[in-house]
Amino acid sequence: MTGAFPEEATSLSADLAREQATDPDWDLVARVAAGDRVAFGELIERHHRRLLRVCERLLGDAEEARDAVQEVFLKVMVKAGSFRPKALVSTWLYRVAVNHCLNVLRRRRLRRWVSLSPADDEETAAPPEPAEERADPHRELDARRRWGSVQRAIAALPPGQRAVLVLARFEELSYKEIADTLGITLGAVESRLFRAMRALEKAQEASE
Repeated sequence: MTGAFPEEATSLSADLAREQATDPDWDLVARVAAGDRVAFGELIERHHRRLLRVCERLLGDAEEARDAVQEVFLKVMVKAGSFRPKALVSTWLYRVAVNHCLNVLRRRRLRRWVSLSPADDEETAAPPEPAEERADPHRELDARRRWGSVQRAIAALPPGQRAVLVLARFEELSYKEIADTLGITLGAVESRLFRAMRALEKAQEASE
């Protein structure tokens, strides 16, 4: 049994070495840790849009998402020096962003519980996507109604399920990438995604 551990460690080290060799962000993070502002700007430019999209879908609020991304990059700048590579840098950035958003969601729910005020669906749901120009009014109304129902269902999901759903269905991450990002098992990813999809299906059925 003991002989397997060195082989496993060697395999993991080889995998990390391959990822580092093909991931240009490794060098950027190292330069950020050394105080390179240009490298920090490059890291923001490479990942800002993706992280903003994730934060928007998790928080359901564009303004909160912009604030969240700023906080995320500040955390990245502070933690760059202590960053210990275990996966792609993008996976680490996802983890920082998702954890920050989950904390925001928990605080939001706590504030509502303390105030004893019911959650407002319109407050948490993202605005419906604009319909195409010259679309049929009835089809447009139906599409907006369905989209609003889906958004409210996503906003009502427990934070853990919402995070898995966003990363799997919107960001198209693999189960392994999601597990690495959230620090959970593959089984937990599958379970949370299944429950989240069931909730969305029920929401769509109710809107028909």
